[in-house]
Amino acid sequence: MKNNHKGFTLLEVLVALAVFAVAAMALMKVSESQLRLSQTLEEKTFAHWVALNMLTEMQAGQDWPSIGEQTGKVSMASRDWKVKIKTQATPMTRVRRVDVIVGVAPKDFTDEMEELTLLTGFIERPAGASLE
Repeated sequence: MKNNHKGFTLLEVLVALAVFAVAAMALMKVSESQLRLSQTLEEKTFAHWVALNMLTEMQAGQDWPSIGEQTGKVSMASRDWKVKIKTQATPMTRVRRVDVIVGVAPKDFTDEMEELTLLTGFIERPAGASLE
C-alpha cells in the first residue's frame, strides 16, 4: 500500500512558526521605533510653533525687550511648554537679538528642560521706546 498523505511534518510547522516569530518581532521593533520618531517630530513641531508665536507676538506687539534672560510657561496642544527668551544687544543700537528656546515643561518647573527648538529673531526698537 502506498502512503500518499500530503501535508507538513511537525518539524516543518515548527520551523515555519519560528521564522514567522522572528519576522513579527522585527516588524514590532520597526513599528515601535517609527512611533517614537513620530512622537518626537510632533513635539519638535509644536515647540517650534510655540517659539514662532512668542517671537511674532514680540515683534507685532512693538515690545522692546530688556537685555537678559526670561523664563516662562506657555500652553499649546494640551501641553505645557517651558520657554526661555534670551535677549542680546547687537552692533546696531536700534536692533536686539532674541533667542527663543522651547522644551516640554518639566514637572518641577525649576528643573532643566530638554531643549527641542531654538529660534532666533531680531526686533527693531519701536519709535517711542527708550534705548535702555
